Amino acid sequence: MTTRDSFPQNCIKGISIREGITEEGKAATPLYYFKNDNLRLDGWIEQSINWQDNEEVIAFTLSQRRKDDSIQFAYGVAILPTDELERLKNLPTVTPTLSYERAVLPTNPYHGNILLRSDVPKHRMIQIAASLALVSEVIQTNAINTS
Repeated sequence: MTTRDSFPQNCIKGISIREGITEEGKAATPLYYFKNDNLRLDGWIEQSINWQDNEEVIAFTLSQRRKDDSIQFAYGVAILPTDELERLKNLPTVTPTLSYERAVLPTNPYHGNILLRSDVPKHRMIQIAASLALVSEVIQTNAINTS
């Protein structure tokens, strides 16, 4: 069971796709689309995040690389307040289909996931993604020009 008290104030979502950021530099709905290729055996779909345990996490996230050594989050990062994630998670139309977790990796001590039940209808997933985008703040971008 996820308890708000065991998580930091924010999580960080890396922006790896052009569609994840608007022309105005704001978080866009596709940034938070849940994709079935991230489906787990327990019926949850994962969406990778980093927990902002300290101020170094933003730089750590921006420096992450793909296997081919290219920048993983070429369009920057978005900050999502944990309180907003918790608020959305507890809405009557959303609960119990949304959750979050810490899932430390050997190469990433900050790693976690936003989780969505795989049986959530597409229109509801898009509503949830839009809600997450609206409360996120893009705070820094990498070298790619987003205009």
